[in-house]
Amino acid sequence: MGVSEIGTIWMRLCGYRLAGPIRWHGEAAKQLLAGELAARIWSQAGDADRVQHIRIRSADSPGPEPPEPDGSAHRCRLDVGILLMADSDDKARAVGARLCTGALAAGPDTVGWTLQPLI
Repeated sequence: MGVSEIGTIWMRLCGYRLAGPIRWHGEAAKQLLAGELAARIWSQAGDADRVQHIRIRSADSPGPEPPEPDGSAHRCRLDVGILLMADSDDKARAVGARLCTGALAAGPDTVGWTLQPLI
């Protein structure tokens, strides 16, 4: 990497909402799933992705969660923030989306989940 390229790389934040059915409901289940998803995102990231920090928190409002229409599970929403080094916001968002998509695909408990960019 040349000296001129170093000046364009900044710490960038990208955010996503992951949403889908969760078999177990309650705050403890969300915390466990958030930890599992963070580990999956880290496992998807390579050195070239330059990920510095990952934070996942529940986006659900407190209170009872309504079951899915078919009655089989509850809906869960998790907000993911990924802080990484990149030379553009677009590149950071592309890396973050790729990592989140890979993490969702890496486990059977997140089949059918969606990814929505927040920032």
